[in-house]
Amino acid sequence: MYYIKRCNAYRSLARRLEFVTSCSSVDTNRRALFSPLALFFPRQNDETETEEEEEDMRNSSPPPPCCYYEVKPLGMLFFLSEEEKAAHSETREKSLGDFSKLSDEILLNHVLSEHVDDAKTLMRFAVASKMCFEFAAIDSLWKKMYLQKYGLERADFRMCDSWKALYAAKEEEDAETNRSTNNTNKKKTPIMGEKKKVMRRLYSDALYLPKRINNIEIKQTWVERFTVPEIDCRDVDDDEDERGETSTSKSSSIERAFREEFEKNNRPVVLRGLAKNWKAIEKWKTNEALLKEYGEETFLVGGYRTCLKNYVSYCLRENDMDDNKLLLFDPKAKEEMWTENTGVFEEGSLFHNIFTRDGDYFKVLGEEKRPHYKWVIFGPNRSGSTFHVDPNGTSAWNAVIRGRKKWILFPHDEVPPGVFPSEDNANVVCPLTPLEWYENFYDACTYENDDYDGEETKARHFQETICEPGDVIFVPSQWWHCVVNLPPSEDDQNQDEDKNVHLALTANFVSRSNMPTVLKILDSKNSNLVSGYDDKAQRHSLGEAFEARMRETYPEILADARQRAIKMDDDAAAAAAKKKKKKPRRAPNERDDNGDFNEDDDDDDDDNNNKKKKKKKQKNASSSSIFAQTTSFAFGFGGGNNE
Repeated sequence: MYYIKRCNAYRSLARRLEFVTSCSSVDTNRRALFSPLALFFPRQNDETETEEEEEDMRNSSPPPPCCYYEVKPLGMLFFLSEEEKAAHSETREKSLGDFSKLSDEILLNHVLSEHVDDAKTLMRFAVASKMCFEFAAIDSLWKKMYLQKYGLERADFRMCDSWKALYAAKEEEDAETNRSTNNTNKKKTPIMGEKKKVMRRLYSDALYLPKRINNIEIKQTWVERFTVPEIDCRDVDDDEDERGETSTSKSSSIERAFREEFEKNNRPVVLRGLAKNWKAIEKWKTNEALLKEYGEETFLVGGYRTCLKNYVSYCLRENDMDDNKLLLFDPKAKEEMWTENTGVFEEGSLFHNIFTRDGDYFKVLGEEKRPHYKWVIFGPNRSGSTFHVDPNGTSAWNAVIRGRKKWILFPHDEVPPGVFPSEDNANVVCPLTPLEWYENFYDACTYENDDYDGEETKARHFQETICEPGDVIFVPSQWWHCVVNLPPSEDDQNQDEDKNVHLALTANFVSRSNMPTVLKILDSKNSNLVSGYDDKAQRHSLGEAFEARMRETYPEILADARQRAIKMDDDAAAAAAKKKKKKPRRAPNERDDNGDFNEDDDDDDDDNNNKKKKKKKQKNASSSSIFAQTTSFAFGFGGGNNE
């Protein structure tokens, strides 16, 4: 019955929007607002204007954008009196009409986001009521509209701080071009003054979430733990250290330690200062220098191409409503960014010996036929990537050029809390942004394991660190990881704009250590798991092509990888069988194999469990209530109505 009502509500969308523009019960001066551009902006009150005011509205520019409501979390509604709750419910029903039957999450994320695909329809919805305007003002909706219509090629944020304002500016630009072409000039009057408005409160998680995410405070406890092992490479280029050890011998010992302790055992490690002498560190230190060299070059940003100059303007804007910030993540950047400014391909360097010389077997396919493997990454403060596993079973390295990156990693067999992957890990449901995950789940991961035992400690063995310019982190195959671009600390005296733009280089590779996993994934021919090509047919054939070239070039390495892959499958099957044979815990008063009850054992277990629960409750009393409230923000559990 719920789904029938939901579908009926969706079908009422067209009727509702038609009602907005034609029904006599809506003010005539709110049906059109006299120009498409005027529909971007709200009315200041619900009073009917006089004819003179209406004529002024026709010929004037729209007033600056404002909001009618002070948006609060849905949970705060429960602190109101019954009369206030009833008034809020009545206001919502009158303001949204048929849409009030839907939760705010469905209205925003399904009706408006998925079924409204043009700006004119969204603008008509915005002027239906004050509450409709609040929904239509969500910047992510205008972000979608702008990208669909204009892409990112000319998206210049130097004069606009939101996607809505950018769309309005582009529409005005097009309108001005049309007026010039048609030789028509319309007289403009000064912008109307903004009337004083009374702010009322609106309780909605869906509307509160975007601003909430962008104002999450980065706690000190989130950035003070460094548990990923480190290797100091900062002095490796010195001719001779204090002990008389030469650079060559130090490089060899570092390379040996990396292979034996970390790559072979599939464990993460930070190589401090490994890229400190790359030209890019100094050459791209400022935005001015970077834009002088690559400002007009186009890069891939969120599936669209735009010049670096426009993307930097996006990074520097101040906007607290863009809850899912765009990352520049380009696998086809100019080759000189790699060859002339880094040590990736510099033969004889420690970096080349560790990651490039013998550690990348996809190279047998050739540069043109291999899947995408190296990326240039830009991002603004507080941006980053949510939890994911790198493609094709590969490992990765990530070198920071500018900014600071906070990393958190979970072993391949431990899914992070708050992350829900499909059985084959092809699809993942998780919080929208990294900081949202920290807000909801980080503190729950950092309790002392001594207070817990059994299954509760399984998913708590994560590792974390912060990488600075010149540092390189090794991300092992199939490890879950999440990255945040940290803003400058409050103690940092140099708060220039250059620190708002983060830059890194990263690459994925196949080594002898991870090749069994890579072969297993390629054998699946699952186009959602095998990636790196735009053409799905190439994904299906990648495994066969790679194995054929490896058989020609490195037959011994391929044979060894196949043997280890078989052993991995056998070990996994044995572990699954052992888990299946494990005697399950009996429920209270359940009879055992002899027909006897298990009351005594159960009483002992209850005593132990009660002690653990009491200890856990005492320790987490202060944080449990906060955690319970914030989970609804992450996944939209709370509805938009008063149920």
